[in-house]
Amino acid sequence: MISSTRVNVEDQYSRFDKGTKLNTSNQEGNTLPASEKATSLPAIDKITISDTAIKALEKDQNNSPKGYYEQFIPTYEGFSSKNLAFGVKEPGMETFSAGKELAQVITDARASLDKNYQKLKSIGKPHLVGHSSPESRNSLFGELDRRALNAIVNDKQGTFTKYEQDIARNKMSQQQGLAMGLYNGPISEESKFVDPFLGNKTEQFKAGVQFLDKVGNEEKATIEYAFQRAGVQRSYENLSREQGEIPEDFTSEHPLLILILQARESANGDFNRGFTTGSIRDTDDLKSQPWFEGFESKLDNAIKATEDLFFPKEQIV
Repeated sequence: MISSTRVNVEDQYSRFDKGTKLNTSNQEGNTLPASEKATSLPAIDKITISDTAIKALEKDQNNSPKGYYEQFIPTYEGFSSKNLAFGVKEPGMETFSAGKELAQVITDARASLDKNYQKLKSIGKPHLVGHSSPESRNSLFGELDRRALNAIVNDKQGTFTKYEQDIARNKMSQQQGLAMGLYNGPISEESKFVDPFLGNKTEQFKAGVQFLDKVGNEEKATIEYAFQRAGVQRSYENLSREQGEIPEDFTSEHPLLILILQARESANGDFNRGFTTGSIRDTDDLKSQPWFEGFESKLDNAIKATEDLFFPKEQIV
């Protein structure tokens, strides 16, 4: 079994969101070690990466025999994580889901998982729910692109188990983390990972904004997306200002994102309201946040406007 290093992207940007008191539990509800709890904003050295270094890194990534990011998403022989790896650099790229309506994506994702459960069993490596290795999980989900992962995460029809939805969400978080230069993968492969931002948190969070801006419309229409996108933007802007820089303008027309940013700004500096509790995945989660107090009446209109923006003539499944 391969040991792995996991990065909770949401915890990472919570540390740099001013006015936010970090909830010291991860997405699984486990208490974080003291070393991972936020105390004060650390000093960050400004690092400049030469054009030569950037080109060398890109050459190394593009010329890797298996594809640079695939090595951090290992599978058993006979399986591939190529589609998962594509989602690091191009999260909006449709491979598995190309040309399909959302309902068909859900049907085909279910069929892909069922096929791979059987394939794993046939090679003597049955997938053990709750006790699976990273190779087993990656082999199970490796055919899916980010759109299919998002379809699994947001399915409300019971097509997928909570366990499967949790893995899909973890794969999406892994893609975002790697794109931000935050290693997430087997410990054995960590030495091969090169953070293109060399630990510069400002540039990492800027990359997080740019990554999320490239995902598909179905993902952008979710509350979970809007909360994450707001978080990385606020972290990027706060860190930029801490360094005496003017942050790049990432203003969006996304109605739900705008509402969340307004709500977060209203609680800026308020220790009693500025913290987030638990995960934010639906309207109830959002309404329960102290910093969202006073904005509840605007939520339904923001959701409707968001759906109209991304699906002007379609029905969201």
